[in-house]
Amino acid sequence: MRHTNHSHLPNHMWDELAREIVEHTSAVIYVKDLSYCYLFVNRQFEELFDVTCEAMVGRNDYDLFSPVLADEFRQNDEVVAKTGESMKCEEVAPHRDGPHTYLSVKFPLLDNTGKVFAVAGISTDITESRQTQREMESLHRHYEVILESVGDGVCGLDPEGRIMFLNPAGGRLLGYAADELKGKCRTQFVVERRKSAQPCPVEAVLNGGAACQVTDTVFRRKDGTYIPVEYVLSPKRDGDRTVGAVIAFRDVSDRIERLRTEQELLAARAVQQALYPKSDPRLKGFEICGITHPASLTSGDYYDYIPTRDGGLVIVVGDVSGHGLGPALEMVETRASLRTILHYETDIGEALKRLNQVLESDLPEGMFVTLFAVRLDSERRSMVYTSAGHQANILFRSDKVTRLDSTGTVLGIFEGSPYPTASEIQLHSGDMIVLATDGIMEQISPPNEAEQTELYGWDRTMQCVRQHRHRSAEEILERLCQDVRRFAKGAPQKDDVTAVVIKVL
Repeated sequence: MRHTNHSHLPNHMWDELAREIVEHTSAVIYVKDLSYCYLFVNRQFEELFDVTCEAMVGRNDYDLFSPVLADEFRQNDEVVAKTGESMKCEEVAPHRDGPHTYLSVKFPLLDNTGKVFAVAGISTDITESRQTQREMESLHRHYEVILESVGDGVCGLDPEGRIMFLNPAGGRLLGYAADELKGKCRTQFVVERRKSAQPCPVEAVLNGGAACQVTDTVFRRKDGTYIPVEYVLSPKRDGDRTVGAVIAFRDVSDRIERLRTEQELLAARAVQQALYPKSDPRLKGFEICGITHPASLTSGDYYDYIPTRDGGLVIVVGDVSGHGLGPALEMVETRASLRTILHYETDIGEALKRLNQVLESDLPEGMFVTLFAVRLDSERRSMVYTSAGHQANILFRSDKVTRLDSTGTVLGIFEGSPYPTASEIQLHSGDMIVLATDGIMEQISPPNEAEQTELYGWDRTMQCVRQHRHRSAEEILERLCQDVRRFAKGAPQKDDVTAVVIKVL
């Protein structure tokens, strides 16, 4: 690449303009001679790698980076130097928060004779876009899982109203096998009632109309019978053009009444909320209560009561790392997988080991699950537990608090990790087991006069439980949540709050 001044600016102003651009860009810019020693690095290079341009002149990549990374950089530089052609490549460089991926454009610098005398590079950090791409791929996979597992029927239509897909639940409701309706007209099951001059809702949406909800109608089943349904019809758009529609429908024949809220129209939240326990279990000799308060529309927290085939009861509290829709979807997978495993496996340590095998292959990079599982034995009046990076506490009737430490590492990171079950703990009347996620312990107080904050922590948690131990498990949780809110003094809830209290009667 030769420098040619096509501007009417004087050379010194052109050089100053170019220098300003190079020094203030967010990209990393550098020049190396043919021995691959640095001749120049820009300000972004200096800030990222904590060096100065003066210190880098005469040094090469092996002086700054690991041999593996330096070898990769050198190979790419050599290709440009030998061929005299520009190239694009992805390269990884270390940052303070871990490795980042760069898209590098490397090109030769030519002298007046056209001979290569240096190699230059412009490297742009694409780590965030790569992570976003991976998250979108993960969300797409999990949307497919949800589509396959939801109890409502979901049908996709093309612009002409032909059926593109029908999920398993929809097939069961209508009596059709998989793909049996694919390519057929929607009127195969959609009954169009035209009581006025207005077009049917499906036609209206396919012709550019807005999403709508239809109640008090029927769909036709394969055997010719009809089922009462309600459905939500949403257009699928490409810009301003309608390219299809999605019908989400449910059988309402057995429903007497049910509140419909806006949140129920959000599929992820509707599915997730349906997975939490509808009521607390009844177990001889124990009183059990659990609560969850999401910090946002969806939650990565999880608690569950799972009966085992030998008559035991497993109580689980878990937390998926991160916030937003991704962790909420992972919570759905964690719950479904653990329930399936415990249907056959009564050893909770072995169950967590198998769950880790599932999550290790499915979780997005960097995501993990902490989980505490306790198995109650009403006949022996005892408990055993196993834990994946999650802590719990016991408040004994003697007022002594015993911490139940993790027996294994977090789920979804390390293949083949063991999750041994802790020794059996004998319980007595008045003992209490407290399971909770980080949303309680990590609630932060407002800054004091010294601009210092405090965490609510386990000590305050157990102090509140001890103070109200004479109350029911439900009341203890209510008092605990009130105390956390008082501690926060109006500060917004930063994390999902989930807790379970087990009282020994």
